[in-house]
Amino acid sequence: MSVELWVEGVIIEFRDEVPCKRAMIRSVGSSEIVLADIATDRISRIPKAELNEIYSSGGLKLLAETRDFGDLKFLDLTEKEQQETNRKYQYIKRLREYGINKITEKNAGTTIRKVAGEIGEKPPHWQSVRSWYKRFVESGNKMRGLYPRHRFKGDREPKIDRRVLEIIRSAAKRYFSPSQPSMASIYRNVEEKILSHNLDFPNERLKVPNYHTVKSRVLEVSYQNKQKARQGVRALQAELAGSESGIKTTRVLERVEIDHTLLDIHVLHDDHKTLLGRPNITVLIDHYSHMVLGFQLSFEKPSYASVSIACINAFLPKTEFLESLGSDASWPAHGIPTTIVTDNGNEFWGKNFCAVADEIGSVFQYCPIRKANYKSQVERFFGTVNSMVLDDLPGVVRKAGKCGDTYDGRQEAKITFSEFKSYFVKWLIEVYHNEPITQLGVTPNELWVNSEQQFPVPVEEEMDLTPLLMASSTRELRKGGIRIFSLDYNSNQLRDLYRRDGPGTVNVRYNPFDIGYILVRDDVNKIFLKVECEKFEYASGLSAFEHDKIRAKVKAVGKSKLDDLDLQRARVKLSKEREKLHARNSRRKTQITTSKAARSEKIGVSDMKLVVDNTKQVIDIDCASEDDDLDMDGWSIDK
Repeated sequence: MSVELWVEGVIIEFRDEVPCKRAMIRSVGSSEIVLADIATDRISRIPKAELNEIYSSGGLKLLAETRDFGDLKFLDLTEKEQQETNRKYQYIKRLREYGINKITEKNAGTTIRKVAGEIGEKPPHWQSVRSWYKRFVESGNKMRGLYPRHRFKGDREPKIDRRVLEIIRSAAKRYFSPSQPSMASIYRNVEEKILSHNLDFPNERLKVPNYHTVKSRVLEVSYQNKQKARQGVRALQAELAGSESGIKTTRVLERVEIDHTLLDIHVLHDDHKTLLGRPNITVLIDHYSHMVLGFQLSFEKPSYASVSIACINAFLPKTEFLESLGSDASWPAHGIPTTIVTDNGNEFWGKNFCAVADEIGSVFQYCPIRKANYKSQVERFFGTVNSMVLDDLPGVVRKAGKCGDTYDGRQEAKITFSEFKSYFVKWLIEVYHNEPITQLGVTPNELWVNSEQQFPVPVEEEMDLTPLLMASSTRELRKGGIRIFSLDYNSNQLRDLYRRDGPGTVNVRYNPFDIGYILVRDDVNKIFLKVECEKFEYASGLSAFEHDKIRAKVKAVGKSKLDDLDLQRARVKLSKEREKLHARNSRRKTQITTSKAARSEKIGVSDMKLVVDNTKQVIDIDCASEDDDLDMDGWSIDK
């Protein structure tokens, strides 16, 4: 037997049923064949040489090679094959009724002609009827002996020269390589090798096959080998694994998955109605109930800041959140998860996120690289959002080839950010949470409520939880206070701390979206002290992102030392510049995204409530001179 006939997916039938009756070839190694019993899925490993010997002695057969019908039933045949089988059976049935067992022209000719007249066809030759009768008897007087055998016609041996076949198979190895050459290159390679052979051996010339012959021979290998060679082992494993992780949970909050995605829709500014671009969404979803535990929708890029706000939304009850959106629907999900499953993004490996584990008591589990099925629930949820929410909204982003060549989602955008957020939340709590899960037949809401009755979920206090999820860092406490973000923070309480402990390292918590204050931990009394920025009028309500932009612009005009007035003027200038950008964009026929301006305005970012109220002061700043104008071109517009 040719070793090349041992290929994945072929079923072998053993005559003595050892090691089993029928087995499928699972994989072919250089010296070993792995077989899987099709009845029990039990794995057997047999040396290739031993399997060749069993085949040569007639101890096994390949079902793909045999010319019988295997387990095919009459209903498995095509309609045309069924009609032909019934036609043959009409002749056999009548002959048996007349007791004619020996088919000759003299004995059966009259009966054959009579049956042919009844069914309205030309009488078949009596020798054809004899062969039908013989196969019928050999099959145990069953209809399968009369099945048409057209599918077994044709030569099983390749008509192409064996030497040409070897050249094609040798060239095929290059096709199944990571470099992924085209089929046209493989054909040229085969053609050149055959021409070279003909020049070296003019008396043994080989015929060059056509392109389609080469292609069909190259692609004879199994789909598994093609995908493994062309796409890589990981891509094949992900495809075979599907979207299910195989992980089982028994209650809510036992396992919660978190991930980000850039939504495939463009939205407008609430006030200016100009194009903002595509928002990011961070989602936490409960594995057991399929319920969304919480989310964060904004233009903030995936970061610890966006994760922390999403976690606050997820861990706390949703009453106030729903009231802020004007919704009276129910969203019972809340609580701190036992395990939080993440991918390997930088925001999840950072020290801030890792430090949260000890604070809230959750275990963080990281998925293996390129194994999205380990957090299948959140990945499937993103697919549901694309198909059920975004697909029919104005401004949806279409992939190339899935829309007209003149379509541009940016110019089709009609819905504002707040309108989209309200629409998304309404779909989430009124539709998604109340649709039965296909495999279970119950809704996420029902699963959550039933589980919470058995395992009550404690309600977290917002004032206790928020400081834990703020960004964390360590800074040196000096006689002048603490310096962070290139700003100084000090207070009477901090001075008391300095008098008691002297200089040293302290733990600092801060809100990336409001650097007007920080929280400093008092290790002796186990509390956090709120410390305001010495430039509070400037820093209050300012995000770290916007502060970095302001510093860059002030330094660009030659200021080596940043005083309070310079910073305040720059902040006002940036605010005015954003308004100009929106105004300019509203006059443009073709709009461009202003996602960086949206990020500076903290669109979609919720305020973090702290133990101490942070009352923002409103100040007037004199921006008299036009000479101080800052050139902002290229900063807040994505091109």
